[in-house]
Amino acid sequence: MTRRGMLTKDRFAPVAPVHAPAYRIAPTVDFGDVDMLTFTYRTEAAIAAEIVPEALELDDAPLVTLSFLSYGMSGAGSYREVVQSIACRHRDRAVGYVPHIYVTNEPAMIAGREWLGWPKMLADITFSTQTTTPDGLITARLERPTGLELTVGQFQPTHRLDSQILTSAGGNTTMNLRVIPSPIPNQPPTVSELVPSTMTALAGEVWAGPGTVHLTGTSEFTPLHRLPVIDMTSALLIRKATMRLTAPNETFPI
Repeated sequence: MTRRGMLTKDRFAPVAPVHAPAYRIAPTVDFGDVDMLTFTYRTEAAIAAEIVPEALELDDAPLVTLSFLSYGMSGAGSYREVVQSIACRHRDRAVGYVPHIYVTNEPAMIAGREWLGWPKMLADITFSTQTTTPDGLITARLERPTGLELTVGQFQPTHRLDSQILTSAGGNTTMNLRVIPSPIPNQPPTVSELVPSTMTALAGEVWAGPGTVHLTGTSEFTPLHRLPVIDMTSALLIRKATMRLTAPNETFPI
C-alpha cells in the first residue's frame, strides 16, 4: 500500500525547507545596535570592470567601500559582516555593486544569497568598538579560513559628527547579481538577474578620522584584492545605529 504526500504547492513556504522555512521574507528587515566601520578608496577601473556585470557602468576612477559591520540584533540574530562594494550606475541610477561579502552566521548567509543575490560566504570576522587597545585604534580583520588574513583595517576616531549627516543621507542602494544554477549540468543558470535593495540608517552616532586598509591578496579563492587600493579617500565609524533594509519591487533579468 502506498500513500500520496499531502503537502500541496499552495502550502509551500517561499523558501526551503518549504514546511519549515530557514528565514523570513518581508518588505523590510530591521537591524539594531549596529556598529559599522567603512573605508572608502579609489581603484582602477580597467581591473574592476573585469568583475562587474556589463549591465553596470563605472567611472574612470571608481570609488570602493569596504565595510566591517557588527549587528547587535537582526532577523538573523547577532552576527558580523564584511562588505566590499564598488560605485556603479544602472540606467542612470547610482548603485553599489557587491562582488564580495562575508558573514559569521548561516541564516544571514542563506537569506542573503537566495533571496537578494548577495554572494555571501562564511568567514571569521573580528570587529568591535568596545575593545580597549594601547594605541586607541579600532582594528578590524577578515580571515577565511581562520588564521588566513585577507584584509585588515584600522581607524583612529578623532571627532564626532552631527548625526543628521547619517539620517539625512537617505538610503544606500546595492545592485546584486542573483544567480540560481540550473540543476542540469553544463546548462545556463535558471535565474540570472540584477536585484536592488536599499539600506537606510535611521539613527546612530557618526565619528570621523583617518583610516587605512590593507588587502593582503593571500587567496585567489577570496579575492578582495581584485579591487586594489589606489588612493584612500575617507574613513567613517557609525555606532549604536538602527538600520532598515528595504526589499525590491522589481528585478532586472540579464
